[in-house]
Amino acid sequence: MIALDRKISEYFLPRDNLWGMRLFRAISHLGAGVLWLCVYVFGLIFFQNDAHRLVLTLVIAEFMGLIVIIPLRYYTRRNRPRADYKCSRFTPWNRYSFPSHHAFRAFSIAIIVGVRHPGAFPYLICAALAIGFSRIYLSKHYLTDVLAGTLLAVGVASASLRMV
Repeated sequence: MIALDRKISEYFLPRDNLWGMRLFRAISHLGAGVLWLCVYVFGLIFFQNDAHRLVLTLVIAEFMGLIVIIPLRYYTRRNRPRADYKCSRFTPWNRYSFPSHHAFRAFSIAIIVGVRHPGAFPYLICAALAIGFSRIYLSKHYLTDVLAGTLLAVGVASASLRMV
């Protein structure tokens, strides 16, 4: 499996497609933590009733995911496909790639919001798939990192929906 991961990542390493790089960087930013932290805080402060409950469910899922992702990253210590990846001093666990937090966040949001608003589910899943693919395309994660983040999202989203 690791050999397949590396082969897929090596396929995307040549960065000749500037348009593709720009597009997938923008898509990848849709799964970024800072963006969603702002959405969560805004939602918890300003939303009422069902929307507040939805945001609370998302926040619980995010914390549950971090409780699993951070120790897993330190345990596996899997390097990212690109050796020149730089992580923030505020998030040192991001130097490791397994599992993908972007994929986790995108799929957990898609599942939680999709359960509460089924009409949005197909669009949210498409966005989550695009975010997951962008992480592989940009050589930030291996395929199994994204798959693990997705599987973790299914479990955590289910648990957080039962909690709230």
